[in-house]
Amino acid sequence: MTVITRFAPSPTGPLHLGGARTALFNYIYAKSQNGKFKLRIEDTDQVRNKVETSNSIIESLDWLGIKYDNTPLYQSKNLKKHQEIAYSFIERGLAYKCFHSEIELEDMRKINKKFQSKWRDKDKNLPTDKKFCIRIKSPDTGYTEILDNIQGRVKIDNKEIDDFIILRSDASPTFLLSSAVDDSLMLVSDIIRGDDHLTNSFRQKIIFDSLDYHPRFSHIPLIHNKDNQKLSKRDNVNSIIDYKNKGFMPESLVNYLIRMGWSHGDQEFFSNKQMISNFSLNGIGKSPSMIDEKKLYFFNNHYIKNSNDNKILGYLEKLNLIKNTDSQLNHAGLIAIFKERAKTLLEISNFIDSVEQDYFSYDESQKKILDKTRSIKNLIINEFTGIENWNEYIIHESIERLLKKLQLNFKEIGQPLRLSITGTINGPSISKIMNIIGKEKVLKKIDSNW
Repeated sequence: MTVITRFAPSPTGPLHLGGARTALFNYIYAKSQNGKFKLRIEDTDQVRNKVETSNSIIESLDWLGIKYDNTPLYQSKNLKKHQEIAYSFIERGLAYKCFHSEIELEDMRKINKKFQSKWRDKDKNLPTDKKFCIRIKSPDTGYTEILDNIQGRVKIDNKEIDDFIILRSDASPTFLLSSAVDDSLMLVSDIIRGDDHLTNSFRQKIIFDSLDYHPRFSHIPLIHNKDNQKLSKRDNVNSIIDYKNKGFMPESLVNYLIRMGWSHGDQEFFSNKQMISNFSLNGIGKSPSMIDEKKLYFFNNHYIKNSNDNKILGYLEKLNLIKNTDSQLNHAGLIAIFKERAKTLLEISNFIDSVEQDYFSYDESQKKILDKTRSIKNLIINEFTGIENWNEYIIHESIERLLKKLQLNFKEIGQPLRLSITGTINGPSISKIMNIIGKEKVLKKIDSNW
């Protein structure tokens, strides 16, 4: 049996960490089993769904490198099939037309723990002038059981499962029906999703059994916030596109996501190939994962400093983070000396931009540093002007010579020098920066800003 997994987002908002992790787990598991991973857009909510949101989700998956093996299926195109299935259930005695008004339903729910309509077993004398929905006939006795790859054997008393709606009075299918039907049509072998869907799975299993379709289930514990509460809109968690625009590399975000709830020994960093070869559903824990942005920055720094300089430059250019594309400066060289300390690509972009600038605006504390040392400015300019062979080693030697001559420590020269050249007092080796910038531009910056 070929393993087929799917990711089925509703395009009501951008892709966030939880959805991205679900997609990743489905993708990695399918590839680890030499199977297929498919994408389905559940766009049946015509009020809330937007085309641009669907495109944003697809863009996010593409950026993360989560590759699906099909042309994305849009659920709305299967509407007629969903309706046909609902009516076929009526013909088979598995569902029924329900004519209750909303007021009647409210009164009945106050009395009965398990909702069952009076129309459940009626097939004669049905109203012809009333709207109706279609409800599944849920079992009256026993239990509905799921053998879950993560949660183990879980079950629910059938007394707790209502005769739930599968087709609304406007003939639109509910999520419970449309998702189950599409899973069967797509031949999905494994349904991997958040454990907040476990209640849905118990209900959908009734539909699956009616379709003679028996997928395997894996319900992943949710991601929690720092207060150990389920993530919500109030947490203002960034979308995947937000992380992209903030300068996170796709490799770091994928590595961060795969380690949220899954482990392989003590290994922290995984290539795509390593994820696929080592992944198993048994490695997913039963406890919720905690969002930890410090760890995400840790991963991002790791991938930045271990990436090829030109690769990083390519990312920056794609994100339009290189402001002066006509510059003669060696951007790859600047990346090479800054990437060790960079947590995001945006930090690298800001560093390059500061080096590109000829003039800076300073705060009061920075002005004091420059004012205090202005008396040595000309001595420094003269020293650097006299350098014929401009390179990192010679520049470093010149600075050391000035320190001895003026009997100053490095901070007393280094801070104002760095401020006048980069606009900040912290950063990588100043001699390396000066070498890349070039003699003419360095002298101009010192003269203008110090």
